[in-house]
Amino acid sequence: MQTRHGRIINDQSSQPPTSSQPVSNPTQNIHSLLSILLLIGLAIVAIIPRLILAVQLDVVTDEVVYLFAGKVYWPLLTHLDIGSKQWTSLNYEHPPLVKLLFGSSIALNATLGHPFGELFAGRIPSVIMGTVLVLAVYRLGRAPFGHTIALIAALALAFSPWLCYFSALAYLDMTMTTFVTLAYLTLWHALRKPWLFALVGFLMGLAFDSKYPSILVAPAIILFTAYYFFLLRPMIPAAERPPLPWRWWIAAIIIMPLSFLAFDPAIWPDPIGLLQHSFTFEELHSIDGNPIYIAGQVYLHVPQWTIAYMVFTKMSAFLTLPCVFFVLFALIKLIRTHIRTHASVDNYQQVASDAYIVIWFLAVLIAFSFLNIAVGTHYFLPLAPSVAIAGVSGLAVIIRFFVSRQWKKSNSLSEEAQTSKPAIPFSFKNITPQFVIQVILLATLAIGPHLIGLITIPGAEGYTTEFFNDNENNTLQVAYVDYRAGAQWIASNTNKKVKVAMIGNSLTGYSNTTNWFTYNPSLTKRLQLSQVSPTLKNYQAYSYLVWPEYILQRGNGWPKQDHVVHVVSGGNTTYCYVIQVSS
Repeated sequence: MQTRHGRIINDQSSQPPTSSQPVSNPTQNIHSLLSILLLIGLAIVAIIPRLILAVQLDVVTDEVVYLFAGKVYWPLLTHLDIGSKQWTSLNYEHPPLVKLLFGSSIALNATLGHPFGELFAGRIPSVIMGTVLVLAVYRLGRAPFGHTIALIAALALAFSPWLCYFSALAYLDMTMTTFVTLAYLTLWHALRKPWLFALVGFLMGLAFDSKYPSILVAPAIILFTAYYFFLLRPMIPAAERPPLPWRWWIAAIIIMPLSFLAFDPAIWPDPIGLLQHSFTFEELHSIDGNPIYIAGQVYLHVPQWTIAYMVFTKMSAFLTLPCVFFVLFALIKLIRTHIRTHASVDNYQQVASDAYIVIWFLAVLIAFSFLNIAVGTHYFLPLAPSVAIAGVSGLAVIIRFFVSRQWKKSNSLSEEAQTSKPAIPFSFKNITPQFVIQVILLATLAIGPHLIGLITIPGAEGYTTEFFNDNENNTLQVAYVDYRAGAQWIASNTNKKVKVAMIGNSLTGYSNTTNWFTYNPSLTKRLQLSQVSPTLKNYQAYSYLVWPEYILQRGNGWPKQDHVVHVVSGGNTTYCYVIQVSS
């Protein structure tokens, strides 16, 4: 595929039209080997920080709910007890697929003799899915975006503290995000291989089985398909124009609900009635709202700009700002193309690629902005891949422009990027000093801030963009509480088995066997720990309080006579406070 807008290295691996592909040769074999080695290396660098965080992170809010649900659902499925009321009485607001993955991982860990702790075992599916997301961005993104853009975007996501954090938790959102990303990236390849539309439908069914908001990515898939076949296709030269794949579109429409049904055993006894029950819960939950702290205020129903604000806060400005630039840049080019062109367009692959990323970003941004509740930043994770790809593409345009001006003499790659000529296959002869400088600058700006944040901020969730200086306290609700670190400080600074109030309502979960206390047995032996409401008027029965930042953000502070003796933080973000109760 031809190089587009200064995308620094070109790619010929897959093209939208149905043109014949070149016969395999030694150069292609070398490229295939390099590609495999890159995938392996990318998998390693992506999985390492996720595994480390999965081991280190304390239990986070809803994890105890999802893990317990998985431990209940998995035996029901293995015993084919589909009619059990436990399917519909336990965390029914979300479909069961991801919780079944958690349960199966915990069951496998038990079968193997508990080589890992139960909490870590339950988090393994999220670690795997977060790694798969990174690999998919590179492997499937090479065709529409080029090798370099896809690789650097994948690395930016691999080191993103935001994505690493949620890839290390037993939450539903990373699996949902991975499936919708796989679906959209597969869409490009379906233009050349129409049978892949059926796979797109299957992946969207699995995404819907993971979490219902995944359906908000469907408009992006529909819009790009409609754009390519009904707006761009008539402008493609007749010899290269693909036929309309009506049969595969119908197959995708049928496969999506069937795959959803196949992997949601909870609704098998009464699909329509039970789905209606679940959607009613979601509707009522949306009406009632949920308190969340954003930009200095507590909302029950978040404003529509929330998604842009959260993504801008949690992803490096070296990606978000170039992303905005690139989307505007590409939109202008698309508009000019369609206004000026009345017959055919020779560079339709470039036009299709521009539309592909623009529609992905804008459609997901707009669709998810209509969510009127957002308990945390994880609600908007599906936007992250398009931001990374568009951001790296925007950086590539800017870097190529300034480097070329400084160099004063463009090499063949820069010249090719300014024309619509067919791509030149990659070879080491094309690696010029100017090319190396561009790639180093691009990688440093796109990957560096995320990598630095990931290495320097304990817990990773304290990372915020350069404009907020790794400080969430005044910008977003702090998702990570880290009760464990607070209790550990108390244990290391007292010789008595003192009474400690853990302020909040997320520690006990649904079960006496799956909660914060059971996942921290050494602390429960060392201290007298209790979950206590932040509205309690008198804490004199306790020696210490562990007070989460998010409760303080919602307006609930500790008694004035009590004082802070320790602060647990990541970067400049406070996770929780250790309060000594005045006698």
